[in-house]
Amino acid sequence: MSESRLEELPEVRRRYKDRALLVFGVFVYVACFQWMYIHYLYPVFGYYGFDLNPPSAGYLLLAWVLSLLPSLWMPIGLSRASLLAYWILYFTVLIPSMFVPVYAGISSPPEIAGLMVTLFAGFSIVGIAYRLPLLNIQPARIGRSRFWIGFGMLAGFLSLWVMVVFRKNVQLLSFLDIYDLRFAADTMMEGTRLNYAFMWLSGALNPFLMGWGLYHKRAWIFIVGALGQLLVYTSLGTKGSIASVLFIPALYLILRGSRRRFALKIAWSIVALFVLLCFSGVTAGKEPGPLQWIVLFVVFMRTFGLNGLLTAQYYDFFQRNPQTYYSHVTGVNWFLHYPYSDPLGIEVGSFYSGDSTLDASAHFWAMDGLASLGLLGVLLISIFCVLVFWTLDSVARRHDPRLAALVTSYAAYNLANISIFTSLLSGGLALLILLLYLLPCENSEVSALTHHYQASLKQAT
Repeated sequence: MSESRLEELPEVRRRYKDRALLVFGVFVYVACFQWMYIHYLYPVFGYYGFDLNPPSAGYLLLAWVLSLLPSLWMPIGLSRASLLAYWILYFTVLIPSMFVPVYAGISSPPEIAGLMVTLFAGFSIVGIAYRLPLLNIQPARIGRSRFWIGFGMLAGFLSLWVMVVFRKNVQLLSFLDIYDLRFAADTMMEGTRLNYAFMWLSGALNPFLMGWGLYHKRAWIFIVGALGQLLVYTSLGTKGSIASVLFIPALYLILRGSRRRFALKIAWSIVALFVLLCFSGVTAGKEPGPLQWIVLFVVFMRTFGLNGLLTAQYYDFFQRNPQTYYSHVTGVNWFLHYPYSDPLGIEVGSFYSGDSTLDASAHFWAMDGLASLGLLGVLLISIFCVLVFWTLDSVARRHDPRLAALVTSYAAYNLANISIFTSLLSGGLALLILLLYLLPCENSEVSALTHHYQASLKQAT
C-alpha cells in the first residue's frame, strides 16, 4: 500500500466512525419518539387526534427504514447554512410523519404507506441542493456602518409601530393564558398590515440580532434582539417568539467549535433532551408541575409530535375536499379561485377539532404540497425548496456557515411550521437572504471545506 493511502486511512476510519455514531443516534431518537408517542402523546393528547392503532409489523418496519435511511447520506459537517434547516426538517417533520400517521389511523394503512414513501422522496429531493454548485454572486458594496444604520432604522420603525398600536395591550402572560391576548391582538390588527411588522421582527430581524450577537460574543446585541422578541410576545402572544430566546442560544452551543461533526452534535443533543424529558415525565407521573407540563408540551407535542399529526390530517382532509392548486398563495389567488372561506390552517383545524378558531398551520409539505396537489404536490414543492436552499447558500457562501445558520435558525424552524411561501414573504426568510447579501463579509475563519467549494466553482468557470 502506498504511503498516501496509508495517510488517508485514519481520516477514512474517522468518517466511518462518525457515520456509525450518527446512524445510532438517529436510531435511539426514533426509539425514544415511538416510546414518547405511546406513553405520553396518546394518553395526554389523545383528544387532539393522537390515537393509538397498533400497525402491522410491515408498516412499522417501513416507518423505521424510511426514518433511518437519510442518516446514511445526509451531510455530517456544516458546509452550508441551509443544512441546519434540513436537519430540523428531518427530526421535527420527516421522522414524526413516518410514525404518527401510522398510529393515528386517520387514513387506511396502504394510503399511509404511499404518503410515507412520497414524503421520503420529497425529503430526498431537497437533499439535491447539496449536490449543486453554488452561484458566485458578487457581494454588495456597502460599508458596515451603512448596513447597520439601515438595519437599525428598519427594526426601530417596526418596533415603534408595534409599541404605538399595542401600547395599551402589552401583557406578560404564561403560555397557558395567552389565547385571550392573541384574540385581542388579532382583532386590533384586522384590516391593517401590522402582521408583517410582527413577522419580520420575530422571524428575521430579532433572530438576526441574537444570532449575530452570540457569534461575535456581543451580549448587548443578543439582549436587544431578545427584548425585541419579548415585545412581540407581550403584544401578540406568540410562543415561538419567546421560545427563540432559548432556542437560538441552544443552537449556538451546538454550532460553536468545529463544524465537522455538526450533525452528530445536533442528533445526540436531541437524544439527550428526549431521554431527560422522558425520564422526568416518568418520575412526575400523571401530575407534573406547571413548568414541567409546559416544557413537555412545547417539546413533545408542539415541536416534535404535532407535525406528524398534521401530515396525517392534511393528507386525509384534501383527499376528501378540493385541493387549492396553490390558490392559497397571495398572487396565485388573483388568477385561481380559492375554494374555502377560511385560511388553510383554520379549515383543517376546525374540521378535526370542532373549534372554529383553531389554526392548524403546518409544514410546507402539508400546506404547499398535500393541500395544493396531493402527493404530486409534495414532490413539486420539494423542488421549489431546493431552489430556496440553493439561493440562501449561494448568498451566504461569503460568510461562516455557523453565522449564517444562526441568524437564519428561527426561519429554519418556521419552515417546519408554516407554508414556504409564507416563510419567504411575511415570515422573513427572503428578508434574511437579502440581509446576508448586504452584510459585509465577516473576518472569521472559513473551513477547508468551504475553500473546497470555492475552488470547485472557479474550476467550473
